[in-house]
Amino acid sequence: MRLDFDIATDLAPGQVYEYFCTPNEWPRLFPAFGEAIELQDGWVKVPIRKSPFALIAKVTVAEPAQRVAWELRGFWKGRGEIQLQDLQDGTRLTGYEKVAPPRLLGWGGLLQRWAEPRFAAIWETGWRRIRREVISDF
Repeated sequence: MRLDFDIATDLAPGQVYEYFCTPNEWPRLFPAFGEAIELQDGWVKVPIRKSPFALIAKVTVAEPAQRVAWELRGFWKGRGEIQLQDLQDGTRLTGYEKVAPPRLLGWGGLLQRWAEPRFAAIWETGWRRIRREVISDF
């Protein structure tokens, strides 16, 4: 499954970047994620509430206030990227996340159809928070 993003916010690129620069920060933006746990070699386990399968993520590109790319391994495999464009009155955020569930002897398609709306809902929650600027030090 591939989710594409193109949103605008009043937040400055540096403020948006802070929520993506490491998977440790993702739970601040996405309430569906539990507290991140550091693993080895830059990998971070990010539990998904109401799911037995956490994201195992690692940032592979980090360009402050410009771009972040990440890789996923474990149950959910994939990659994603956001690019931040400085606008006069905020930031344009574009990018994607591509996630593939395991094939599981023919169950992969069914699992993907189940997971896609859930991943989309997680991202939409984050986008609503960014658009409304309700992000604070919570």
